[in-house]
Amino acid sequence: MRTITKTNAIKLTGLITALVMLATGVAYAALQSQQVKLTGNTIQTANANLMISSDGTNFSASQPGYSYSGIVPGGLAVPTGGQKVYLKNTGNTAVALKFFVNSTPTNPDSVDLSKVNVIITSTSGGGSQSFTLQALINSQATGGSALNTPLSLAAGATTSYSISVSMSADAINGSSGTIGSVDFIFTGIATTP
Repeated sequence: MRTITKTNAIKLTGLITALVMLATGVAYAALQSQQVKLTGNTIQTANANLMISSDGTNFSASQPGYSYSGIVPGGLAVPTGGQKVYLKNTGNTAVALKFFVNSTPTNPDSVDLSKVNVIITSTSGGGSQSFTLQALINSQATGGSALNTPLSLAAGATTSYSISVSMSADAINGSSGTIGSVDFIFTGIATTP
């Protein structure tokens, strides 16, 4: 009769353990289905797109601006009732509206831009917001100043605003002042429902 040495016992235990593991793995593999695929997926963002119009009918990415003339420093905003602008969300998601000036305008008469007020009024109610021209220039770095009405413009919806301008009495020294190349920029930031 053969005696089992300690070394042989360890080898035999290892062999039995390996056989059990192999048998278990084969049994597990036999119960696993084949792989199935979901192919050709596309991941795409929503489309945020804003168009502008001066008449509420003809919308495009850019419209000619207005001349805000006859402003009396310290007086009422010009023109009375404002210049009308329409924004249409042609994207497929709601957007929060922001407003800014994208570059420093020409300012040959050194008008203090922090004392020039741009008043934007929602024509659907909700009141007016007043921004200094300098604040609108500065807000470009952060994506613009938020327009409060509407809080969100739904996909396919249109809203309108009136824009007027005023100056503080001490905005200029001299007999007159002109600020040129002022581009008012509106942008829409996609919002979640």
